[in-house]
Amino acid sequence: MGKPNLEKDKKLLADTFSKLKSSKVLPLFLDDLLTEEEILDLAQRLKIAKLILNGKSYDEISESVGTSTATVSKIGQVLKYGKGGLEKVFKSKGGGAKKK
Repeated sequence: MGKPNLEKDKKLLADTFSKLKSSKVLPLFLDDLLTEEEILDLAQRLKIAKLILNGKSYDEISESVGTSTATVSKIGQVLKYGKGGLEKVFKSKGGGAKKK
């Protein structure tokens, strides 16, 4: 196998996820692709992002999700300086994020 290429690998992931139209197939796909720990980690990041976008404090989020405020802060930095993907998903899919 060749040298990893971030852009090609990101496209592979995006293309694969875009094929998952059925809500019945997606959990099966995730179970095959990811470990339980990876699923829990990704879900935790999504919960944190959603709560930040809903205006919760880092301390409230840390207690609610059961993680450190440092972890919450990392996701806060992603929301502030990232490419906007999390915010777009939560706003476009009725994820409960408040409009700014």
